[in-house]
Amino acid sequence: MSTHALHAALIPAPALVDERRTLYRLAAEMFAPGTELSDNLADHPIVRYEIGRALAGHGDVDPAQLTQVASMRVRDAGVPVASDPAAAEVLEAPLRITAPSGARPQPLTEADGERFENALAIVEEGVRLLHKFAPDMAEDLLAHVSMLAVLKRETSGGLVSASSRYVPGIVLIDEPVLPMDVAEALVHEGAHEKFFDLAIAKEFLDVSAEDADYFETSWSHVRWPLEQTFAAWHAYSCLAQFSLSIGAEQCGADSLLARARNRADEIGEWLLAHEASLRADARWLLRALVSGPIEPTGEVASPSQVDGATLSPQFSEDCHFRPLPDVRHKRSITGRVVAGRVVSPPEVFWLDEDASWALCQWRHDRNAKTFGSILARAAEEWKVGSAAAAVRLENALGSLLASSLVEMPDQAH
Repeated sequence: MSTHALHAALIPAPALVDERRTLYRLAAEMFAPGTELSDNLADHPIVRYEIGRALAGHGDVDPAQLTQVASMRVRDAGVPVASDPAAAEVLEAPLRITAPSGARPQPLTEADGERFENALAIVEEGVRLLHKFAPDMAEDLLAHVSMLAVLKRETSGGLVSASSRYVPGIVLIDEPVLPMDVAEALVHEGAHEKFFDLAIAKEFLDVSAEDADYFETSWSHVRWPLEQTFAAWHAYSCLAQFSLSIGAEQCGADSLLARARNRADEIGEWLLAHEASLRADARWLLRALVSGPIEPTGEVASPSQVDGATLSPQFSEDCHFRPLPDVRHKRSITGRVVAGRVVSPPEVFWLDEDASWALCQWRHDRNAKTFGSILARAAEEWKVGSAAAAVRLENALGSLLASSLVEMPDQAH
């Protein structure tokens, strides 16, 4: 089955983008109450970088600064291309993070006149080729590319293309010679951007991944941690699929398309042997792409980052619950809820369906509510019997208690 079909089986691209925006909007409100991010702000790579730094405990969020960086001019070439003469300053973080050793990449901008216009034309043609050869893949991956920056060849240090999970949404490419250079780079880096969004919203990796074995490539003998290994496998899998669609189209000198299948197979075999370190959605995607078409299973049907599914405290009907004062939450168009606690560093959780429903009972007020009153509404809205609703609600409230998102004021000291 194709990569885009499997991605859609996990979550369609528009829904995934909305869940990612929902998380960033929640985070912005946590740091700067009253802040509302437009789609443009929520998608902007530097806005996401600044919010990500704050979530990691490195600084705060300044709404005025976010608005200022998002005003950087771009040109439409099928994807937004950084064109503002101030781009080098605004994009300092991704330029620095992705730079090869000893290099200081600089973006081409409108200040470079005809040279920039020529590069822009090649980018536009590359985007057109991607849509021509792989229209479904283009729609799937480009939904996660918010900006592209073209690097001056003499400053790039040989960097062909790059992206970074620390500054998600932006793709950097070396000054292109052929449109196919651009098309391939957008598949390669678009796959990474897709992975970054999946890792934010779905069950892919957790902190234990940092302690997992490293993978060593046979072609360069570099060693990659698990997250980088999975991201590389995912990108090579997309490149291998793209290579089947391009026919006799000429590829650039640095093309990886001819090697993509073998590399994807090598990495995939290693990942299967280490899949215990992956979470449910990552395991499902791995098995589906490596082993062939399979139906999505219940294993990924109700993802949650709050581990409380086995809790069943059997609350009495007059037990009271309320959210903690520092808890904030937002609901995405998919119905999933992301919740956060304004602590240092902040804590953010994706909730399962029942926990989402339970926390949303306080969307209008934060007054304490009894288990019995919430149960009556749950049975009605879930259209199940009281006993079945009680088990589900006990699990939901138990998970919210375990995550310190709600408390029982009658047991507080």
